[in-house]
Amino acid sequence: MKRNARISAVIGAAAFITLALAPIAEANWTSSITAASVGFESRRWSDELYSQITFHDCRTSASKSTDVQIWNDISLQPDKAYDSKKFTACFDGKVGNGEWTDLPSGKRDYYFKIVKIGDSTFGPQLTVGSLTVDTTKADG
Repeated sequence: MKRNARISAVIGAAAFITLALAPIAEANWTSSITAASVGFESRRWSDELYSQITFHDCRTSASKSTDVQIWNDISLQPDKAYDSKKFTACFDGKVGNGEWTDLPSGKRDYYFKIVKIGDSTFGPQLTVGSLTVDTTKADG
């Protein structure tokens, strides 16, 4: 019986640690990216209907573009992808901007993924001096 209690305690502790380390879904946030490769995933945020991502001060050794795609983080199922946006302005001192207005209603967790850097799906790395995820456009 003591062995089963120890096993239960270990499983319970593992579940707690997993939940404690799970990404927290915030609404609006600002961050940066350093030397990311294709496949890089952002942290999660909660939203519905609309999300906007802006990149400032982009740098890469490849051609001056990066493709960003929004994904719906769905627990215990494959995540759902939405269209990708090509960011080019952030390489020329301007703001790279992508807006997704076709997201479903009801709060859901989202993240973005870098799907191309310089029109390539492997190889080059991307650095973004500052990025913002904004969900404040009036939902519904």
